[in-house]
Amino acid sequence: MEEKLLTPLRDVPLPPSAVDLHRAVRDGRRTVRRRRVAATATAGLTVVAVLAAAPALLGRPDRPPPVTPAITPSPTVTTAPMPATAPAAFDPTRQYAEFGWVPPVMTDRIVRTGTDQLALTASAPQTSPRPLKDAPAAELRIVPAGKDMTLGTDRDFAVAAGQAGSAGLTPAESVNGRTARWNANAVLDARSAALRWEYAPGAWAEVIVRYTPKSAGDPRAVARRIALDVRYAVDRPIRLPVHFDTPPAGLKPMAYLVTRRAHGGWEVELSYGAGKRTKYGDWPLVVLLLPLTFPTGDGVVAAPDSRIDGYPARRRSSLDGGASLQVYEVQRTIYMEMTAHDKATLRKLGGNLDGLFRSAILHPEVDDWR
Repeated sequence: MEEKLLTPLRDVPLPPSAVDLHRAVRDGRRTVRRRRVAATATAGLTVVAVLAAAPALLGRPDRPPPVTPAITPSPTVTTAPMPATAPAAFDPTRQYAEFGWVPPVMTDRIVRTGTDQLALTASAPQTSPRPLKDAPAAELRIVPAGKDMTLGTDRDFAVAAGQAGSAGLTPAESVNGRTARWNANAVLDARSAALRWEYAPGAWAEVIVRYTPKSAGDPRAVARRIALDVRYAVDRPIRLPVHFDTPPAGLKPMAYLVTRRAHGGWEVELSYGAGKRTKYGDWPLVVLLLPLTFPTGDGVVAAPDSRIDGYPARRRSSLDGGASLQVYEVQRTIYMEMTAHDKATLRKLGGNLDGLFRSAILHPEVDDWR
């Protein structure tokens, strides 16, 4: 009976799928990469979502990889000068602030820039047998003047002034003479604390510490010590492993994400746009680089199926009119992935991403980043 009922449908074509398989696979792969780097670079700090894992060490065989110097705790709490004003917006290509003191175990670093927010993470490297979730980490969040911060641990935390609310905020001792509050909304365990303060009139910063090492003391004391020693207006350019001859498709840098590990490894994601994201929430152009060679065999980076300029490559298009180009073993050490997230951006790039790849000037050695 079932065979007779289904027979008339056997030759009926299926309706076209509304699922963009390329986007689904790409987004899934991006999620895997971000989870892996979250495990190894942010040491379980849930307030940071990052892009990719990279097991390769840096540098030439005859030169050891650079190591971030450990910060020796000073016998007394230091205080850094506070700015009189805050910028109206950040330059994504430059780092506005930096950590002063953090617990010495936190040697890995992540910098995440944008026009309306800056996030810095210091974390302990992954070491066995300590579970990843127990690894100490701290994040510094800063917004420019006229912005506020969400009360939770959202990755995109900048909101318009007055929109964050005040539930869960309690008064704290001032930070270098500026108003401060404890934020219970971002406290996820007994060894964490979150302290926010007005670092300049109408501009806020926050430190969230998690799994504070016992040797550092009370989590609130650690958060306060970090807050007192933050350096502002350092205006340091973000050093990168890639530059382009001309701005890609006339787009401006909108967000940078740079991860550096004290004992080797890095990830870089560069986002470009004209101020607006696509309908899917992506920046129009995203460039990803990892110190990774093919084959990986781990399913995070898909296998190549073509070539460009002699390099193994993989090209894909999406239903929204965008496309991606993945290139492997560039200068023997780098994996490079470029994605145009809409038709208009791809058209500006000449219809494909080959020209963008060929215009890239790479600096594989971390010491040579600029």
